[in-house]
This record gives sequence, C-alpha cells and structure tokens, in this order.
Amino acid sequence: MAKYEIRNKRLTDEEFFRIRKEEVLPQWETGRDLENMDECISAAHELSVGLGRNYAITLRDANEQGIHLLQPQFGRALTEYMIDGMCYVEDESPLVPAGLWNVFSDSYTRKNNYKMAAVGIERSIQEGTTMLNGWPIVNFGVEEARKIKRAVKSPMTLNSTDEDGRLASETALAAGWNACNCRSITECMAHCKNIRLDEEIHINQYESRLAAIYHERGVPQSPHISCNLTGYDSCGFKSFIMVVQALLGSEQGIKQFYLEFGINMNMVQDAAMMRVTKKLCEEYCQRFGYTDVRFIVNNNMFQGAFPPRLEEASAMMNLAVMIGIMGGSTALVLKCQDEAFATPTKEGMAASVRMARHLDTLLGALRLPDNAALREEEHMLELEVRAMMEKCLEAGDGDIALGICLGVDAGWVQTMISPWKYNRGNVLLMRDAENAMRYFNCGDMPLPNEVKQYHLDKLKSRAAKEGRPLDFDMVVSDLQYASRLPIIQK
Repeated sequence: MAKYEIRNKRLTDEEFFRIRKEEVLPQWETGRDLENMDECISAAHELSVGLGRNYAITLRDANEQGIHLLQPQFGRALTEYMIDGMCYVEDESPLVPAGLWNVFSDSYTRKNNYKMAAVGIERSIQEGTTMLNGWPIVNFGVEEARKIKRAVKSPMTLNSTDEDGRLASETALAAGWNACNCRSITECMAHCKNIRLDEEIHINQYESRLAAIYHERGVPQSPHISCNLTGYDSCGFKSFIMVVQALLGSEQGIKQFYLEFGINMNMVQDAAMMRVTKKLCEEYCQRFGYTDVRFIVNNNMFQGAFPPRLEEASAMMNLAVMIGIMGGSTALVLKCQDEAFATPTKEGMAASVRMARHLDTLLGALRLPDNAALREEEHMLELEVRAMMEKCLEAGDGDIALGICLGVDAGWVQTMISPWKYNRGNVLLMRDAENAMRYFNCGDMPLPNEVKQYHLDKLKSRAAKEGRPLDFDMVVSDLQYASRLPIIQK
C-alpha cells in the first residue's frame, strides 16, 4: 500500500500564497490580472454583495424562507454568446428573482489545455457559432468574466474542475462569481484517469482555502460538494463521499456548502439520501470541531444517459424537479431537452425554467411525508455511510484525507463505472422493482451484513416479479433503463 504525505490540515498563509504565486497564476497569461488579491476581493464584493447578487447569500436566504431557486446551466465559446443566451433565459422565463446560474467551462479549460481553448475561440469567431462546449474562462480572464456578471441579474457559480480548476476558480471569484467546488473524490472518479487522489486533494485544498479567504474578507462563498459521479452509483456511496468532502472543505475554513445531489430517480431513496447526508455532514463536522458550518440541500438531475426524444426527456426532467421539491431541496439544477444530443441552448433552458417553475407552483407546499419506507431507507443508508467513514478514519488514524486514500488502495472506496485507473470497479449495481439503486455485488466495500441483506432482499423481489434471474445481464440492461425508448406495438 502506498505511503501518503497528504493530511487534512489547513494551508498556512505562507503555503497558500507560495502556491498561488508559483503554481496557479503562472498557468496562463490572464493570471497576471489576478496578482493583487486585495483588488480582486474588493471588486468581487462590489459585483456580488454590493449589487445584491451574491450566490451564497441568495442561497442562504432562499433556504431560510422556503423558496425554490431554479438553476439553469449554460456555456458557449464567446462572451457575447454567453450574455445573449443568459439574458434571453432571464427575459423569456420566470428565473428572476428566484434563480441562480451554473456556468460551464469548456473541456479544454477543464483539462488546462488553454492553447487548444484559444484555437476554439478563434474558430468560433471565424465560423460565427460556438465551437466549444463551454465558456473558456481562463483564456478570457477576469474582465470578461466581470462583463458577464454585470449583464445578468441572477447570481452565478462556475462549474470547472477536473484535475486542476484553481486558476479558473481564481478568475471566477475575482469577478464576483461563486466557485471552488469541493469535490476531489468526485472529480477523480468522474472525469480523471491518471491523477492520484492525494494529488487531487492537495489541489482542492487550495481552492477551498481560496473560497474561505474571500468569505472571511466579506464576500460569502458557498462551494458545491457534489456526488454526481458518472450517474451509476449507489446513494450510500454518494452520501459517503459528500461527508468526506465536508470534512476536507471545513478544515480549510469553508462556512457554507451547497450539497449537490445527482439523483438516482427514486423519490424515497433520493429523499433519504438528502436527509442522511445533511445529518451526517453536520454530525461529523461537529465531531471534528467545525461547529459553525451550514449545509444547504440542493439537487441536480440524473447524470446517466437521457432518452433521445423530447417527450421521454421531458418526463425525466419533470421527475427530477418533483424529487427535488418534495425531497426538501432549495436549488434545483436544470437540464433541457437538447442535452440528449448537444449542449444546452438558450431556448431549451428557458423552456426548462418555465416547466420547473410551473411544477413548483402546482406542488405548492406538498412534501414527501414521513413514512416507514423512507425511515427504513434512511436507516440503511446511515449504517452504510457510518461504516465507510469509520473504516477510513481508522485507517488514517483519525485523518480523513489519509484514510480516504488508503481506502481507495484497499478497494473499500470504489464505484461501478469510472474512467479513473485507481478505481477497483468490482462493484455491481442494479435497480429493484421500484427502480431504487441496489448492490448486486458490493465488492470490497465494508458494508454491514444488515445492509447487504437488505439490498439482496430488494433485488430478489424484483427477480420474483419479473420471473428472471439476478445476473450480469440485468446489470447491463439497467444501464439504459431510463434512456431506452419504449417499443411501439404495430
């Protein structure tokens, strides 16, 4: 087993500013515009707090008032395309005032390939259309990011991480956006191949400390802890990695987290995941001395394959919004029908906002009531997450950063599908008769016997109902259960 130097320890000011000067700002020429942090923080305060468009404050207030914030996603190659598209959605849908923006950077930016992002920008100008699947924030730099911030009415956050999102986050925060997603484990398992987890945690420690510095100096931040992964993951595993990330981010000084749940599309199981995760994030943070941290529950949509037809895609999006509202989410991240084939269009996103806001109106104060099935699901999830947490804490002698790295090596920490070469990948998942996600084989994960038996019993009920065996064919078939179009009898 490898030996690791990583520890869950706050970066000192000396360490932080050394990394900033030597590793982060020199990554691309636009980093020069961020050298004066005092000026960056002052401008960010003016553009977010000063204009009443601070992401963290808006999220906190909505949570306290019981308001649902709708959160469309958008990313185009050029700044003028971004402003045109985002203003279109705000003008053609009821996004304002109860809305947020999730802005995507392009794939080259996420992989720190800024030279190729520059090529994409030039081609977009020449072709008169977007040739990138997001906005290349690092190439355009802080002044262009501020231009977008001034043009739109809703607070914004940046979704740009993969291996190293530090310069992108620096740019976004200095422009008055929210950023610095706290999700090193998710990034490795969802978007990376070769980077080691200890290296990714070290990178993410910088981003978390950056967000905390802005927060401490009067520009509140609410970094996302996401469990979106690849879309084919158990609710218990998702909850576990979010609790781990809560400890890692809190150590760096973050005071408010946006818990972003990539749902599995079973209302009872997803609601249980949201409740258990928030409870255990608070409990473990209290245990390690982080006593003043706020966690706000929000949901994203299913991260697996979407069906390639408007009607079925709309049904999935409607279900996701209903799960978020009835499960207790504050913000609802939206997809649109275009995404079965391409990146979101402004027309598609405006339509999704209108659909989601009307569902919010129709559901009113209706919430998922407490019931035996929900309590049982919460109990099993809590048993699973506690077992995983305690195993990793024990391995790391109380240090979760070390323990999670050792857990990956030992195969305790793994999921079914991942591009990451360090993921052991001998976990198998399938749906039960109610389409909840269950373990068919939990591999080397240290799950309590009670949890294993619960999952097996649920799967046996499906096998009996369908009159077919539980086997690998069922695992494969379930990968497309949501994207497969129905057969029309003629």
